[in-house]
Amino acid sequence: MYSSGLVLEGGGNRSIYTSGVLDAFIEKEIEFPYVIGVSAGSCNATSYIAKNYRRQHDIIINYSNNKNYMGFGNILKGHSFLNTDWIFGELAYDIAPLNQDEFDKSNTVLCAVATNGLTGKPEYFYPKSMRNGCDELKASCSLPGVTNGVEIGGTTFFDGGLVDSIPLERAFDDGCKKTVVILTQCKGYTKSPMNPKVKKIFKKFPKIGEAAVNRHIMYNTQLEFVKQCEENGTALVIQPTAPLHVSTLEKDVSKLESIYQLGYKQGLDRADEIKAFLND
Repeated sequence: MYSSGLVLEGGGNRSIYTSGVLDAFIEKEIEFPYVIGVSAGSCNATSYIAKNYRRQHDIIINYSNNKNYMGFGNILKGHSFLNTDWIFGELAYDIAPLNQDEFDKSNTVLCAVATNGLTGKPEYFYPKSMRNGCDELKASCSLPGVTNGVEIGGTTFFDGGLVDSIPLERAFDDGCKKTVVILTQCKGYTKSPMNPKVKKIFKKFPKIGEAAVNRHIMYNTQLEFVKQCEENGTALVIQPTAPLHVSTLEKDVSKLESIYQLGYKQGLDRADEIKAFLND
């Protein structure tokens, strides 16, 4: 049983908003015994637990436009368009390394969400160290269509946001009494259906295609659950005050910097409220 938990939505580079909120948390010494992240949310979770101030900000701002990060040239070199081999290899370990000692000594439990490519169901990983690679995070962030997925234990996994975009229910299932939820879409947002023809892209993984087409149903249901929990006092929600108007693979660093600053300001402004919520 955990006194509280932190739930982090993904959103690709849009998640730099979450990075800003979490950097404010680090400044204000707001901590949680349990953190669950999906897709880019799992990366934010890892840097937050390791107290790597501005690490996710710097990765997105400084390297989103790097040819090794994403681009068709990566495909010619045997990688995917979004080059998770480089992102979770050289970038994560040499260029912008995690504070491994801080992560290892933390008492915070990390849960990363990924989607099983064969079943189309969510699976949950609980990595205790990042020293020998981070396949669980790499899988959680492996967007279908722009990556090849990640093989773990003989099974190919993809982005967890396909089937559990806002893993609040899992946080409660894992024993959290109350949660802080950071969303990367503004209040009132609803996800629209995807063109069913997208399933043709995923002939090798038909369950992934089905999940992509049905994602709007899952996502909007989860938003309603978040709202219910907020109303009954078991969740405190932090989210953008207006639509961010950026894509998942956004490269405009001026837009991204503004989004980071928005999250950072909201994190600071609500720090006392969050501490009161956690201590109540």
